Amino acid sequence: MSLAARRRPFGYSFKGFPGWPMARSFALCAELGYSGVELVAGPHDPGEVRALTKRHKLPVLSVMEDLRLTGAAEPQLERLEQSLRLAKEIGRPVVETIVGGKPPEWEGLRASFLERLRPWAKLAERYKVPVAIKAHIGSALHTPADAAELCRQVGSPFLKLNYDFSHFQLQGMTLEQSLREALPFIAMIHVKDSTGAAPTHRFVLPGAGSINYNEYAALLDKAKYRGPIVVEVSAHVLEQEPFDAEAAARFVAHKVLPVLSRKGV
Repeated sequence: MSLAARRRPFGYSFKGFPGWPMARSFALCAELGYSGVELVAGPHDPGEVRALTKRHKLPVLSVMEDLRLTGAAEPQLERLEQSLRLAKEIGRPVVETIVGGKPPEWEGLRASFLERLRPWAKLAERYKVPVAIKAHIGSALHTPADAAELCRQVGSPFLKLNYDFSHFQLQGMTLEQSLREALPFIAMIHVKDSTGAAPTHRFVLPGAGSINYNEYAALLDKAKYRGPIVVEVSAHVLEQEPFDAEAAARFVAHKVLPVLSRKGV
């Protein structure tokens, strides 16, 4: 079996290359052995993206959005459509986003989130592009069980989850428990790490915290997960002075890429 046949797609988010030209970001990811990339939503030229994916043999695995299920609905729906349109034109990667609010607001927002997600799902169905919502320790939607339940109730094959264990580890959940709860709806996985305890924690690069990636890989193998895994570079990391974008990408490629990209055989 070839190496390519035995690997899960393991990409790097261009959020980690602030200010870089897209061509430079693609080139470094290809050099380091990543097998995909994540674009940050914005006014990208689809033709340029397609040309770079072809040149470097790196597909776009996901498009990172920053949407809200709170406040005015129409502007968020319009912005989502822009990203869905881009995704359709570059190979239909996942469009992923957090959803806003604060954890204490969850019970009051649960019903409205459900209703607001229905038109998101219909729009995603129109473009045939999955939208993956992300449970986040700082958002109203903050547990994998609640995120999975929203997907279950909407009932669309185009509404999925972006699973990020770092947010659940900080809430005292185990990797196995949280993965099991989210698994039926996972379209993609974000990986990053953390140090300290909530609420004074700091997110760090994958491999610089306490997550056991050998255990993680074994659980993904057991679950037969074959979807994309994408490195997210947190704002906590980007805020460090000085931040070395290339060194960060090299660190993760050395520490975590070989472990999580493999498939069980």
